[in-house]
Amino acid sequence: MTAAHVAQINIGTMVAPTDDPAVAEFMDNLDRINAIADDAPGFVWRLQTDAGNATDIHVFPNPLELVNMSVWKSVDELKAYVYRSEHVEFFRRRAEWFEADAKRVALWHVAVGEIAELDDAIRRVEFLERSGPSAYAFGFARPPAPLLFEETDLDDPDTMALVERLNEELAAVATEPGENHFSLTTAEVTGDAGRMVRARLDGRLVGCGAIRRIEPHVGELKRMFVDPDARGRRVGAALLDQLELRATRLGLDQLKLETGPRQVAARALYERSGYARCPAWGEYLDSPATSMCYAKSL
Repeated sequence: MTAAHVAQINIGTMVAPTDDPAVAEFMDNLDRINAIADDAPGFVWRLQTDAGNATDIHVFPNPLELVNMSVWKSVDELKAYVYRSEHVEFFRRRAEWFEADAKRVALWHVAVGEIAELDDAIRRVEFLERSGPSAYAFGFARPPAPLLFEETDLDDPDTMALVERLNEELAAVATEPGENHFSLTTAEVTGDAGRMVRARLDGRLVGCGAIRRIEPHVGELKRMFVDPDARGRRVGAALLDQLELRATRLGLDQLKLETGPRQVAARALYERSGYARCPAWGEYLDSPATSMCYAKSL
């Protein structure tokens, strides 16, 4: 298996504010339990403010909903801390301080040296809840092969090879004049203009996708491709999720895309992911018989 670290996010809703006597025992021991994590074998990093913990970080409307996020060298070392250190006593007593039916957890792989980002982490736990375990987001069971993402551009030879495979696949099935729209440049996927992402499954490049800005707050999905050997493993859905993440980071609040009537699997993916049919625009106005356009608010 390719070397990678594992990140985890744990979201819980406290039964009372952090300064309430009902959770005083938990708060009084938080620094000690965090110190055990910091010294545990395999520990790499944890989310914290200058106070030394993450209880002041609020990302949800409910101020009692708190996040805990960390990175470890392996799932086994994370599990050892959770279940076989002094932390386990507080894990067993979590119902005293946190609402029992509000716990949300997800694990995922990150490249060695990469620090997990909170906006990415929240998307992972939502993906797990929506789609079940996969290489993109999973639980404490046997971990899958690492699925890692990296930003790239069209000048990279390995990325170009993925795009060429996509072009060949589309050209083989979409044969009507004007049916294929391959236009995309490196300038459109760099800086404020857009992003291009590729996926590695257990070290092997298996897919790519891009977004380009077409209006101040609207982007377009382009060049989505997953290696046939990796299909059926939610790699396409994961790529789409990563592109939506980068779209929000660019300040986009809507994504559009164009696909064709012969792209049945692609349309199913987009529709499952919340994309709905919309009017054509730009170059797609010239191919009304073969262009099917979709949009989604982010």
